[in-house]
Amino acid sequence: MKETIDSNKYYIQNSDLRKNLYPIEDLIKNVQNLEISTLLRWQKLDADFCKKYILNEEYQSVEDSYLVTIDYILKRQPHLKYEDLLE
Repeated sequence: MKETIDSNKYYIQNSDLRKNLYPIEDLIKNVQNLEISTLLRWQKLDADFCKKYILNEEYQSVEDSYLVTIDYILKRQPHLKYEDLLE
């Protein structure tokens, strides 16, 4: 029997983040399964995504909670401004 893949779901893994840039919409659909540090290092993220997911403790592992700060985000996402992450 052939497995059907829901076209509204994506199955991005951490290793995929290193190979391709994904639209924010795809990252949102997969954020529960992705490591915050890998997202920050390999994807271009916008301020809204960072505020809603990266800085949100619900999506952080214990390791991420010590690592992820606004300064760390700005180091990995230099196109963002400090003020954008506060609003």
